[in-house]
Amino acid sequence: MKAATCVADITPKCAVHLCGYVGEARKYTAKGIHDHPLAVSLLLEIDGVRLLFISIDVITLGGEKAAVIKDKIQKILTIENDHIIISAIHTHSGANGLDDMTVFGTPDNPEYFAYVCEQITDSIQHLEQQLCEVQAYITTGKVHGYYSKRTDKHLPFEDHAAIITFIHGDTVVAAMCNFNCHATVLGVENMLVSSDLVGKVRSLMKEDLGVTPYTFTGASGDISNRQYRQGNDFAELDRVGSGIAEILRNMGPYEKLGLHHVQTVSYDHTVSYDNTWYFKEYQKGIRDAEEVLSRKNISLDEWKLATSEKTLLEKKLQCEKVEFHVRGVVLHLGDLTIVTFPGELASTFGLQLRRKCKTKHFLLIGYANDYQGYFMEAQEYGKTYETKASNTPVGESERIAGELGGLLGEGLFLNPIIIWNTD
Repeated sequence: MKAATCVADITPKCAVHLCGYVGEARKYTAKGIHDHPLAVSLLLEIDGVRLLFISIDVITLGGEKAAVIKDKIQKILTIENDHIIISAIHTHSGANGLDDMTVFGTPDNPEYFAYVCEQITDSIQHLEQQLCEVQAYITTGKVHGYYSKRTDKHLPFEDHAAIITFIHGDTVVAAMCNFNCHATVLGVENMLVSSDLVGKVRSLMKEDLGVTPYTFTGASGDISNRQYRQGNDFAELDRVGSGIAEILRNMGPYEKLGLHHVQTVSYDHTVSYDNTWYFKEYQKGIRDAEEVLSRKNISLDEWKLATSEKTLLEKKLQCEKVEFHVRGVVLHLGDLTIVTFPGELASTFGLQLRRKCKTKHFLLIGYANDYQGYFMEAQEYGKTYETKASNTPVGESERIAGELGGLLGEGLFLNPIIIWNTD
């Protein structure tokens, strides 16, 4: 097995808007840079099969934009399209321009997108030549005390965390880092470009590992630090990021990870429905949000959620027909299975898929290769911001999770397409 990694600095050189919150300040361009956003690439070659993982420090990555980046990559590297996994870290303080649809009315930014494409392609120009023989090692653990389900910190959530190192001789030449939490420590009042929580933890783990790890979040659609929050500023970011990093670096001894025998299965689930069925529900939700906003002494979190709900529900009333595809891949790599997902999957479904997985280790990469919003539990609909913001109707997320579970367990997926099999 071989591995190589590289980092591209994607700090904006043009004016950018920050994505992820509704607020008066966010109508204007960012006021500066707090920490430099990155695009981190990890290239693996397993039994002659190449896999490229890229994380980008933005809120989301649209499918059309991902396709453009992939096309540019394939002009540099010989690699299958479905073996290129590009994910967003979901920072709400990242620059605009990489989503296909504007978020909360944030304008598109072709100049910044072109710059990100250029920086990524420049960074991987010599990545193939940097490949070297490695042995993979993994450590896993659980993160508590810093984040939880947004609604109730006592409920089960996807608390799994993992670090994988790729070692040549005595040197770590590349790494993967996963924990599952929204990168939303910084609040709506922040106007500085920042990679937020994922970036903070990543920088601290670089100090330990000696290399910038490819860092991603998984089934974290309903996970944040809300129940443990002591602020919305950079001091709080330092506290939370340092605490999580300390847990990660003390998870326990590393064990050898056997990565071999690559099998890739693609999945494609179509969501299609008449959106007018839900118009009365949306209108009620808008009235409820307006009632919250009319209250005196409203908290910042209450204001943020109600404002976002009202904005998104008003947008939903403009669309009579909804149709989109939920596409991703399942990578079977010997001791490890990786699932990519194009959106924000509820924590419960992440736990469900982990239980279904038959390999020793399981990872889910969210916000990958596209963004189709929230995928929440049926029992939560109408109760939480995530369900009100979702474009997925009640019960559809359970069907999607069930199909994915069939790929991981003993059941059969509906119309699986094996696109690569090294058998």
